[in-house]
Amino acid sequence: MNTNLGGSSSSSSRRRSPSTSSHGAGASPLPLAGAAPISIAHLLQSASASASPEGLHASTPWPPAAAGLTRHEASLVQYYTAHLGRWLDCTDASRQFTLRIPALCTGSPVLLEAIVSLAARHRGDTEAASLAHERCIALLIVLLDSEQVADDDVLLSAIVILRVFEQLTALGNGSDQERHLAGCSALLRTSQGPCVDPAAPGLRDAAFWVYLRQCLYNACINQQAPNVDFSLTLMLIPSPGTAGVDMLRSETAWANTMTWICATIVQFCFGPHALEARSRMDKWQELNNTVADWARSRPRSFDPIWQGGPCDGAPFPEYYFAADWHIVAFGFYQLACILLTIYKPTPRFAIRSAHAVGLRKEDAQILEHARALCGSCRSHPETVPARITLCHSVFLWGGLMDDPCEQSCLVQLLEELEHNHAWPTAWIISSLKEEWGISSM
Repeated sequence: MNTNLGGSSSSSSRRRSPSTSSHGAGASPLPLAGAAPISIAHLLQSASASASPEGLHASTPWPPAAAGLTRHEASLVQYYTAHLGRWLDCTDASRQFTLRIPALCTGSPVLLEAIVSLAARHRGDTEAASLAHERCIALLIVLLDSEQVADDDVLLSAIVILRVFEQLTALGNGSDQERHLAGCSALLRTSQGPCVDPAAPGLRDAAFWVYLRQCLYNACINQQAPNVDFSLTLMLIPSPGTAGVDMLRSETAWANTMTWICATIVQFCFGPHALEARSRMDKWQELNNTVADWARSRPRSFDPIWQGGPCDGAPFPEYYFAADWHIVAFGFYQLACILLTIYKPTPRFAIRSAHAVGLRKEDAQILEHARALCGSCRSHPETVPARITLCHSVFLWGGLMDDPCEQSCLVQLLEELEHNHAWPTAWIISSLKEEWGISSM
């Protein structure tokens, strides 16, 4: 294999006098026209020889790192990168919370303490997590008085990370006080422009979408309107190949657009019902059309790479996707369909007829979407945000699931989330069993 740069040349053209070079003594001359090809290895050797500080030789494993993090802190940052950044990046194909945040934390004490608190909590080091959280709060109090706080993307990122820590420490049943969620909302509203970009080109954009997903969790559990400014205009999904847009940004935009659509539906369902009946039905139809348009227009990359019916004794269908943002968008699509079915503004009896047998048609549709959500989560045990969507969606449809095999598998999915990823689900399981009228399983 030819590993040289440049083309072939005659032997006479390769013989040049040192005096013909315009480079000073000790310089590494670049090849001139007609000169002998220089190998990549030679160029790398020359560059490192001229750039290396005095005393650094080829045998040096790596230049020493600047003093900053302790060994314990570094191990927790690495743990965050390996296990937790993916949670926050679940709709961001450019993975900013995994790739950018760990590098930025070396120069930001508040971001470092946020990462350390979350990583330590997830790793089971409760004492280290609590101490880091206390230090982070102390730093936040000082920074929030700064005049530049509204434009501090790193501070905003630290707060959404603290919110995940807060979610891991909440025990449910109303114990989640949402302090960091409220802080993130206040910071966003002081600096948010009139538009929101689903392609999330910057860290602030990425943090906004993490915050939006965090809002949906509590909104569905408590069946309340999400604390989101819906006067914002969602920018159009960019097409790959347009100025400055690559495939990753386009994929991110498609996933985040489904997240935004789902959020607007949650607002429609749980927000104030000021619209008249006719106008409310028109709004429902508009939202229903928007969901259908997204499903019809989405890139083929968002389709499952394989899907099939229940097998291996499991009651739910199987779906395999190529990327986290595909499965998370799939989950939000199912959630949106469930909400639209439940809250369609049509006349209905508040209490079912005593002569009714079996499920209503609408209930069967809800369960179909719920089974798709359960099946996709079971097919992707490593995609934690998909199971988080499952957690808050069960409060909408869990009571309809009366098949013992399905109930058992759903409980197993929730148990695995707490056992493997420290996300509190015991209280959710307890609520489900109470709804089902069973004491054990």
